[in-house]
Amino acid sequence: MGVSALVMRVFLPFAVGYYLSYLFRTINALIAAPLTSELGLDAGDLGLLTSVYFLTFAVAQIPVGILLDRYGPRLIQSVLLVAAAVGAALFATSDNLLMLLLGRALLGLGVAASLTAGLKALVLWFPKDRLPFLNGLMVMLGALGAVTTTSPAQWLLAWVGWRTLFALLAVFTAGCSAMIYLDDLSR
Repeated sequence: MGVSALVMRVFLPFAVGYYLSYLFRTINALIAAPLTSELGLDAGDLGLLTSVYFLTFAVAQIPVGILLDRYGPRLIQSVLLVAAAVGAALFATSDNLLMLLLGRALLGLGVAASLTAGLKALVLWFPKDRLPFLNGLMVMLGALGAVTTTSPAQWLLAWVGWRTLFALLAVFTAGCSAMIYLDDLSR
């Protein structure tokens, strides 16, 4: 199989997963005002929402590494992205701090393998001489998730609201999960 087909079938779906990781990591700053006004959250609540994402993300790192080695990036990344999609959907429908926290925790868990699963998939499928370029490209595309939470997401937030934005992200995340799972090349 040619490198261009591998890029489309392996690299891009995993890069999108890493992009989502960055987007979910930084989006709290964008939605702070709507959450504060609609649900009456204060600065401490917003800080807790942000930290629960990072806490579950961090706690998952060692188990994720073990699972990636045992079951491969395709299965682990697709299953975890389902958890992220559920977390985004739960966040979109939440009406209290506890449900928002659970949604953010699922998001943190769900994207915990995004970078490592992508890098492992690259090692499994691409020639060694292409890995430095592809690793750098994946990191760059992932960082676009942070860039997207500026003007593009702000425009979308103003147009559809934070709940619909998270519902759309849930659908997009589930689609990414399906792309990875259904492609048998990803192992």
